[in-house]
Amino acid sequence: MKQKGLALFAALLLSTAAHAEIANGKVKIGVLSDLSGIYESGAGNGSVEAVKMAVEEFGGKVNGKPIEVIAGDHQNKPDVGAALANRWYDVDKVDVITEVVNSAVAFAVLDVTKQKNKMLMLAGAGSADFTGKACAPDNSTHWVYDTYELGAAVGKTVQHLGKKWFFISADYAFGAALEAGLRPQLAKNGAEVVGGVKHPLGTSDFSSYVLQAQQSGADVIALNSGGDDTVNALKAIREFGLKAKVMGFGLDSPIAIKSMGLATAQGAYNVNPWVNAGDAETKAFIDKFIQRRKVFPGSFQVGVYSAARSYLKAVEATNSTDPKTVIAKMRETPVRDVFTQDGYLRPDGRMVHSVALTQIKAPNESKSEWDLTKVVAKLPGDQVFRPLAEGGCPALAAK
Repeated sequence: MKQKGLALFAALLLSTAAHAEIANGKVKIGVLSDLSGIYESGAGNGSVEAVKMAVEEFGGKVNGKPIEVIAGDHQNKPDVGAALANRWYDVDKVDVITEVVNSAVAFAVLDVTKQKNKMLMLAGAGSADFTGKACAPDNSTHWVYDTYELGAAVGKTVQHLGKKWFFISADYAFGAALEAGLRPQLAKNGAEVVGGVKHPLGTSDFSSYVLQAQQSGADVIALNSGGDDTVNALKAIREFGLKAKVMGFGLDSPIAIKSMGLATAQGAYNVNPWVNAGDAETKAFIDKFIQRRKVFPGSFQVGVYSAARSYLKAVEATNSTDPKTVIAKMRETPVRDVFTQDGYLRPDGRMVHSVALTQIKAPNESKSEWDLTKVVAKLPGDQVFRPLAEGGCPALAAK
């Protein structure tokens, strides 16, 4: 019996050691994003650079093992994203995929990630289902924002913006999820949705949609889209001279704001998941990013830097790339960096942190090239992210 006990103990030690190691002698991070389409400016190649900046803080190594970053363009197509994920995991031995940005692609990549028992750190993808019915607590994290958080934060703006809302929404998973998150929060705060239209991804002419918004008599037009779609919709609203206030969910991108010009973009509101602390560390990060990319970083790019940095700290602490081991360590470690000073990772994979309600400045308010927005209010994460008990994560319920 004693020998059996020793054998069992030895087996347990071997099992633990098998997980407590960096697989394949290196840490490999795959940044999967939109590198050529409508979301490139807010994520894309800037997100790749941000991850590289996180890697550099570790000297390019974790516990003596090299860190490698590769990038791929999913072209906003779920099948392309899934194929890349399969190849990265099986052939290229990628340990973790991050960014993704498009929710439809992210669901496809998440399925592959669970099948392969790998790890996915979502940054730009927005559906709240990633920590709800589709959650995978041992394989994925959701870092920057989600549609529930946006809805809850926007709900708090009703008293300032108005009670009659009209939706112009992208006709795919993100737009639908954003509408679903907004409606109950607006109703909760006494607002009414007086109408809405859906548009295809990548629409260039928003004339007919804007005319419908104008006819509705709405106080506020919510642009439930992102990237170039939001930019084109806001341009059309200005061209038609609508007086309604605008809540634009793609307007946390400095490049998008600058490309429109403050004369066009001024006054529009946005819920920004990044609260810029303005401290020396944040300024140094921003300066370094601008030096490399020639543009101010967006919230997705700062967020994916934060996710990669937190991941590498957990790998370093555990000497492991096993997803369950790494994510467990990330839950134990507060998130304190240039993205947030009050973040923490929940059991459902949601990284909870404060967010900011911002407004785009008028031309006469801007004091420098990238001085484009102002913070109207800071909203605590516990007040805007969905409570853990309400998420309905099947994996947590089964435990």
